[in-house]
Amino acid sequence: MPAPSFPVEIHPFDPATASHAQWAAWHRFRRTQAAELRPGDPLLSDEEAEREEIIVSPLWDRRWWVALSGNTILGSAGFGFRRPDTEHAAEHAPYLNGGIGVIAPARRHGIGSTLLDHARLLMHATGKTTLTLSTFNEPGHAFIIHIGGVAKHTSVQNRANFAALDWAQLRAWEDGIVNLGLTWERHTNRVDLGVLQTLLPDFTRLIADIPLGQLDRPPIRFEIEGYRQWYETMDRLGGAHHLLVLRTEQGHVAGLTEVGWDPRTPDRAWQQLTATDRAWRGKGLARALKAAMFRQIQTHHPCVKIMITFNAESNAPMLSINRRVGFSIYRKFTDYQVTRDELDKYRQAVLL
Repeated sequence: MPAPSFPVEIHPFDPATASHAQWAAWHRFRRTQAAELRPGDPLLSDEEAEREEIIVSPLWDRRWWVALSGNTILGSAGFGFRRPDTEHAAEHAPYLNGGIGVIAPARRHGIGSTLLDHARLLMHATGKTTLTLSTFNEPGHAFIIHIGGVAKHTSVQNRANFAALDWAQLRAWEDGIVNLGLTWERHTNRVDLGVLQTLLPDFTRLIADIPLGQLDRPPIRFEIEGYRQWYETMDRLGGAHHLLVLRTEQGHVAGLTEVGWDPRTPDRAWQQLTATDRAWRGKGLARALKAAMFRQIQTHHPCVKIMITFNAESNAPMLSINRRVGFSIYRKFTDYQVTRDELDKYRQAVLL
């Protein structure tokens, strides 16, 4: 990798053992990055950010490096992968996911490339062959394309302003479901984990139809371990998980939507999966589910002003539904993939 044009040292960063000085440097870096890339969005307090980073996932492992100039972090790189001793680990064996960030004044000095080489070495050490990186800004696009990344999938973040919603129309869409013979199942603030466990096969079945472009990746599975970990955080903070399900007369899941709310960012809620069974598409279920969820969040969290959700840019039906219920596109993300072989070629090229 090309050497940075000013003194920089790359060090591993371990949240479990980081010193007060290391955390202080990290917080300065993340605040600088947030101001550059996400101005106006809320930022967790230093204490809460540390709590989040220290959490150990039962399903996923992670490696993290920082680029230091003196006591200042100029860039960071974090990469995650499936723990090899977990269920379905074989499906995830070839894949590494992560991100690299360098603050604006330090870009184009070889820092990103130097951090990237740690991902390449990690891939060799763990047998990974495909690295996935995502970005929404032009420097990120330029860097990933430069290293050989290929754009595989584009998604959009949508935001809905509660003050601008047509509440009467939303209620009409919600109430119209009664004419289809479906039954509402409403879970507020929490879902019993036993009930959630029985629903996870439906979550997994429904999300399989969501377009993911040309991404090379394992199947998306909803796993109870991830929900248990999330619920532990919510229990500590007082957060909420809302779930709405539409069932047929036979009790089958025709559609569902779920939303998370975090009191650390009280003015916004995050809509996660919204999906409809193939046999029930074109009947207004997704629209009704989103409409009903708006009302449920307004009732239980009147402080919420914004609902945020993501969907594939190629998912025209869901983009249309989101527009109709009140969402508008806020930001676009591109997922790139680069093989280990390409990273090896890139390393050889820049060393010549």
